[in-house]
Amino acid sequence: MVALGDLATLFQLTVREDSAARAVTVSYKNQTIVLTPDQSLASLAGRLVSLPAPLTRQGQRWLVPVEFISRGLTLIYDARLDLRPASRLLIVGDIRVPRVTAQYEDTAGLMRVTLAITPKANAVVTQDQNRLLVRIDADALDAALAAPPQNGLVTSVHAVEPNTIQLDLGPRFSSFRSTTPTSAGASAQVTIELLPTAPDSSSTAPTPAPPPSVAASDLPVFGATARRSIRTIVIDAGHGGDDSGVKGAGGNVEKDLTLSVAKRVKVSIEGRLGIRVLLTREGDARMDADSRASIANNNKADLFISLHANGSPRPTTRGAIIYSLNLDRFGEETRRQSEGTGGDALPVYGGGTRDLSIVDWEMAQAPHVQDSVMFAGLVEQKLRTSANMKTTSAQKAILRALAGANMPAVLIEMGYLSNPDEEKVLAAADFQTGVAQALTEAVIAFRDQLGAQ
Repeated sequence: MVALGDLATLFQLTVREDSAARAVTVSYKNQTIVLTPDQSLASLAGRLVSLPAPLTRQGQRWLVPVEFISRGLTLIYDARLDLRPASRLLIVGDIRVPRVTAQYEDTAGLMRVTLAITPKANAVVTQDQNRLLVRIDADALDAALAAPPQNGLVTSVHAVEPNTIQLDLGPRFSSFRSTTPTSAGASAQVTIELLPTAPDSSSTAPTPAPPPSVAASDLPVFGATARRSIRTIVIDAGHGGDDSGVKGAGGNVEKDLTLSVAKRVKVSIEGRLGIRVLLTREGDARMDADSRASIANNNKADLFISLHANGSPRPTTRGAIIYSLNLDRFGEETRRQSEGTGGDALPVYGGGTRDLSIVDWEMAQAPHVQDSVMFAGLVEQKLRTSANMKTTSAQKAILRALAGANMPAVLIEMGYLSNPDEEKVLAAADFQTGVAQALTEAVIAFRDQLGAQ
């Protein structure tokens, strides 16, 4: 049972006792629920709602079953109310708090941990020293985690605020492998297999050979050749700080939209592909275009994706546009020289020399133009087919945000915040998740095409 006075304080309700009618009214913004002592019913505008127990008086307080929140109060309240009695949780508003449960399967060769996430959410598994961290795309977690078998592989499994499940590893742990979230009805399942250390066979094990040395001449030359694999991706959330970008009539701001989508893209790519993904900004910080490209260059990224939202004086304009860099203003000879492999031979620590190509900042993208065009086409295709977005064919433009990137790079205008209908779509969580999934599929297709070349 819960006191009506406590609910009134929490939810700004008005509670009145009508002695003549032997009833208690609970009101919120001109809507009223009528409760009668000794009756397991509540009335709202002639509609009867069943309760598991009647309204009861205890001293100076009126008490109602806690289910009154989910069966009655939700009918008049202007925010979503999600009552979870088993977890002793009441979730108010549109925040994402999935329930997470764990199952364990212990065999001779490995231990399998299956996390069920309801409703579905993306998750990424990483190792941090002697623990595994399962980061779930949520605002908080409703975790009901049984204790794991004590077999030396994992000692405990528990939630870490706000959205992470932590597996503390035991002395027998050697390595792990995990799956990307898969659908299981209304839930997503993440499976983690924990592998034990091999039995001690030091008396018979051969002495491992030392790793081969790498000659200085084998080191790659900066900007000399296009990358043929994808190990690191940088996602650039456009604008930030006092540079808000486009602002929609509904109050949505470009800098917030791009950061929200960037975080979802990071979770999706890391979860499905295990590729390292970095964000140019994690919060509301202003950055110039060159600094964003520098982050990608300094981290040796293999792909750079810059996210933006568009604006137009015409409120009916809509649709996504995908850009790659246009270098037509530079002559063919200049572009050819930027794509060359020549450079100065500099001494390398430990002996030998290494070629260093000096490339003009504005021409860093030159060796990757064709790959950028190919990736832009794949992004346009996946956004259109997988995310059901209205798109314009991939285009070339002179964009400072892409000029200094020394890897394939695209800029995506996801839609028009100046269009009221499209603004609502861009702000929706389902749309943003769809963009993240479409970009993940574009990365997969791009990686496959690179491998085929």
